[in-house]
Amino acid sequence: MLKTWLPAISGMFCFGLGVGLIGVYGFFVAPLSREFGVGVAVLNIGPVALLLVPGILGPAIGKLADRIPIRQILLAGVGLTMLSLFAISVAPTLRLVALGFLTFSLGLTLYGPLVVNGLLVKLYPGQEARALAIAAIGISVAVIIMPLLVGSLLAQFDWRQTLQVLATGLLVVLWLVILAGVPGGVVHAASTVAGPSSAALYRNPTFWLIGLCVAMVLNVSVVVGVSYPPHFASQGYTVADAGRFLAVSGMAGLLGKSCFAWLGDAAREHAKWIAAALLLLQIAGLGLLFVAEGAPDVMLALCLVGFGIGAFVPMHPYLNSRYFDAGIISQVNGAQGPLFLPFGLVGAPLAGYAFDHTGNYNAVFIALAITLAAATLLLTRLPKPTK
Repeated sequence: MLKTWLPAISGMFCFGLGVGLIGVYGFFVAPLSREFGVGVAVLNIGPVALLLVPGILGPAIGKLADRIPIRQILLAGVGLTMLSLFAISVAPTLRLVALGFLTFSLGLTLYGPLVVNGLLVKLYPGQEARALAIAAIGISVAVIIMPLLVGSLLAQFDWRQTLQVLATGLLVVLWLVILAGVPGGVVHAASTVAGPSSAALYRNPTFWLIGLCVAMVLNVSVVVGVSYPPHFASQGYTVADAGRFLAVSGMAGLLGKSCFAWLGDAAREHAKWIAAALLLLQIAGLGLLFVAEGAPDVMLALCLVGFGIGAFVPMHPYLNSRYFDAGIISQVNGAQGPLFLPFGLVGAPLAGYAFDHTGNYNAVFIALAITLAAATLLLTRLPKPTK
């Protein structure tokens, strides 16, 4: 049984020690600000690269993942990522740090969701939801473990030595996990069609409906994550309160992924309605957060939003797997990558602008709820799944 799910478990490690690294970015902002004499606002531009690289290179990487052994792509991505971390740790100027972070983002893309999800859809026909959820759980686990690990390292070493220890340790762990759990050859789907031309793919309305919907929803998730801490502070809650609230949201997200693993495969023919229900759950949570009058209301709201966001994390490849052949799934996922850029690049800055001018996130939560409602309408336009 364990051997059967080894690729999915390997994907969980890739997610947790890949995408999960983004959650510890904030630990290094203050040390870099002191060392290079720049403001926090300048350093907060860094995560934009995490959107730009997959958005621009996603189509090419997606095609590559359907044609060559995925194990090679994953190993190369891990190697590039950890080499970039090591290069950042010895960089003498902020410009070189920025260049290192750009290559770091490329490495993360090579062993991130775009490549891993394509592998899992091909390996687990009929069990895609369970496999995708297992991999996505790695992010939830990393949210708990990685801050504790990085915090303890920074208590003993400076930021440069901490990056070196992280790079070395993660390189060894991930390479061993990938070599042990990911097949070495080209992975073919049970039924495979020739890859469509870009023109044919872009003429398919389903391609646009799924891509735009997922882009809107994931951008909402990013803005929500950025908005929570200052929102709680503006409402008079302490940092300890905010920590408890975020922990509740994280646990709800983990529960959401687990439920998706159980429900997604059992209700395959109703994929779009599952996705729509998760969005309505988030809308309800945002509405409750808007009118919350105490900690119990806030926790209930975060349970609803966290559950919906957590369960929606694997939804992008899952929806595509219902409408496109598994043999080209990475190409489809990658081709939709550029759709994430407009929403991702303007969402968080606009939310910050609204907070600066109003002192709260009330208008932001209303805008996010409207965005989710629009995404839900897009889902209802999807035809009946062809697979």
